[in-house]
Amino acid sequence: MALRYKTKTTEQKLANVMIFTIVVLAIIYCCMVLSIIFSAIERKQDLLAIKDITSKISYSENDYADKVASIDSTALEQKGFVKINNATFAVRKDPIASFSLLYER
Repeated sequence: MALRYKTKTTEQKLANVMIFTIVVLAIIYCCMVLSIIFSAIERKQDLLAIKDITSKISYSENDYADKVASIDSTALEQKGFVKINNATFAVRKDPIASFSLLYER
């Protein structure tokens, strides 16, 4: 009985390499598509979180503005602050600042 070696022709080897390459590229493509899909979903969730945080910040700013607006002289006197009349205060002048910047108002 004669032993016969199965030898693949160049065309068969080339076909196998091409099929393997197509399978690898298909797997890479699927991974990239899934990555893009998950990135889009995560971005939408981030945008919703940003909206929520912006809303909370706006509420906090309004609350702060209301509290600052409610401060008057009677509330300050109740907390122990004293009004000083005819007082002069030292103003620190920056070397970069101009006269109009500091004293325009």
